[in-house]
Amino acid sequence: MSSSLKTQHAAGNWLQRMDADLRAVFQDHSSTAFKRVSNFLTTLIFASVFFTVMDTVVTFREKYHAILDVVEWTLVAIFTVEYLLNIYTAPDRKAYIFGLWGVIDLMSVLPSYANLGNISALKVLRQLRILRFMRILRILKLARGVTESLGKTANADTNVRMNLTIYGVSLFTVIMISSTLMYFAEGNNEGTLFTSIPQAMWWSVVTITTVGYGDMYPVTVGGRLVAGVTMFAGLCLFAVLFNVVGKVLMKALFGQSDLESTEIADPNAAPVAAPARRTGKAGSCACGRGLEADWRLCPHCGLLVT
Repeated sequence: MSSSLKTQHAAGNWLQRMDADLRAVFQDHSSTAFKRVSNFLTTLIFASVFFTVMDTVVTFREKYHAILDVVEWTLVAIFTVEYLLNIYTAPDRKAYIFGLWGVIDLMSVLPSYANLGNISALKVLRQLRILRFMRILRILKLARGVTESLGKTANADTNVRMNLTIYGVSLFTVIMISSTLMYFAEGNNEGTLFTSIPQAMWWSVVTITTVGYGDMYPVTVGGRLVAGVTMFAGLCLFAVLFNVVGKVLMKALFGQSDLESTEIADPNAAPVAAPARRTGKAGSCACGRGLEADWRLCPHCGLLVT
């Protein structure tokens, strides 16, 4: 084989290895490289959200405008490379480009490039990069799917932590989106209290928790629409929180988080006489109801299982 053919063959192998490595980094969810890159991008997403929020604070922006510009273009460059590599490695490129995550990835960098052309009509899109942190939900959904796929080998405590993490990020997502939309809806009104996204975040927390101090409230139609959606989102978050807390209590009191898996004895059967304490690994309580082996209390009558 001639030297030129060997060079071409080596170059072809190098390109194939690089292609395989890129696909492992961006598409193989089980690879170590994918997890590391995902964690790195997640950190950058939070950093992007933080600096986008602080950019709406006038005093902070005037003092650190040079640092904000450097950070912005550094993040824009990294996110642009990520977007292009996602397109390259996507199994269905059209589905990614026009899908939810592809659109969010594009909107996270497009407004900054639009500013280079002094397109004033598109400058408002610059703030839409705050929606990029929604991609964290995709990572958590993946993590939860992997945990559930483990089946009985998964640790129940891991599931509890995962549910709490999902709830925390969901709460963070609702607060950030609602406060950002409220800032855009109310921020230009004379005498408004929604002077920045951090200011609007206080209103969002008060609204989601149904406290309703009344110190800040929307006056525009758009602001009231945002407020209505935020209120309904708060109710949904309460439902999720009750579910998570309920599972934690069931795990702490009875040793498992799902009563539905328990085989309950016939409720019409006569109660079996038994002392207040029961000895044994599994069976029926003194009240005649079925018990799991790892339960410490009977969920029906409250007797201590020993």
